[in-house]
Formats: sequence, C-alpha cells, structure tokens
Amino acid sequence: MSWPYLHTVVNHFPIVLAVIGALAVLVAAMFERRAIWVYALSTLTLAGLTIYPAWLTGDKAATAVRRAWYIERGAVHTHSSAAGITLWVVGVTGLLALISLITLARTREATSPAKGLRVLVGLGALVSICAVSYTGYLGGQIVIDSPILASPASHGITVPVPAANPTLTPTTTATPTTTTQPSLPPAAAPASAIPTQPVAPPPSSPVPQPRHP
Repeated sequence: MSWPYLHTVVNHFPIVLAVIGALAVLVAAMFERRAIWVYALSTLTLAGLTIYPAWLTGDKAATAVRRAWYIERGAVHTHSSAAGITLWVVGVTGLLALISLITLARTREATSPAKGLRVLVGLGALVSICAVSYTGYLGGQIVIDSPILASPASHGITVPVPAANPTLTPTTTATPTTTTQPSLPPAAAPASAIPTQPVAPPPSSPVPQPRHP
C-alpha cells in the first residue's frame, strides 16, 4: 500500500472520534451521568491515540504527492501545517480525557470528573472539533477541490486527450436462408465405370500337318 492510500484510510478515525467525543461531553455535562462521562472520555482518549498515525501517514504522503502536476503549489504545505497543530490539540485533549477517566474510575461514587478537569476536557474537545474540521477541509482542497483539476487550461496545463476510436461501419448480418435445390436425374456413369465382361478369343482351328511319302 502507498502512503497516500494509508493516510486516506487512517485520517478519518481521529476526526470522527473527536466530533463524537465532544458531543458526548456536552451531553454528559447536561445530564451529569457517570456512564455518559465514561463514554465521552473514552472516545476522546481514542481520538488522542489515533491522531498520531493519521499525522504520520499524512507526513509520508506529503512527500509522495507534493510535486504531482494536479496539486496546487502550497496546498500540501498548508494542510501539513494545520495537521501539526491538530496533532497537539487532539493529543493533549486525549491525555486530559485519559487522566479524567482514571480519576473517575478510582472514585466509584463520583458521577463526573473534578470541575477543573471537566472544564479543560470541554475546552479541549471544542478546540479539537475546530482543528480536525479545518484540517480535513484543507486536505480535501488538495485533490477533491483542486482548482487545477477543475480548470487545467487556466493554469497553463495541457491535459492530453486520447485519440478517438475509428468509426466502425455497421455491418448487416445476413440471415442464412435455406434454398431447395432442384433434383437432377442421375448422370450416366462414365464408360470406365461400366463393368465389362471378358471376351473369349475364338477357338483356333488345328493346323494341317504335311504328309511325307
């Protein structure tokens, strides 16, 4: 597998986990239920764990596609810079969520983490949503919304057009018809084919012998 392909597969995990985790934190803050807090903190922890593979594969993929003709100059660098910031934001938020999850697990009677941790995790989740959304948007601009692919002629790029296929003259397939041949009388057999009976030679007469006196 190539690095661009791996990055396309991996980069969706931290985005989805960060968004779902942030929404779960909002719901947990509204209802103050332990189960919701555990789910929200676990989701943000997973987002922090998956952000590094997404950044690493993206960094390797940038080297592979940076000089591609369909990539606008500077698009990969802008996306990489935003990805570096997102790496720290989501990573730190995931670490705060893990600490909150551990403290919550140690206190069975508590329905939520400490107030300070709740505030830090909530702010981190909010910033994480903004970071992953903007970074994902810049990543889509590289290929999906590439202005060079949209109008290559305006950027001085000539796209080769494949030659048209030669026009084929349609042929009509004739339906075979059955014709009745007139019956002809049997031809006379050649002379060589007629059996002949052997002709017996005529009987020879005895030759008279001369008499001697």
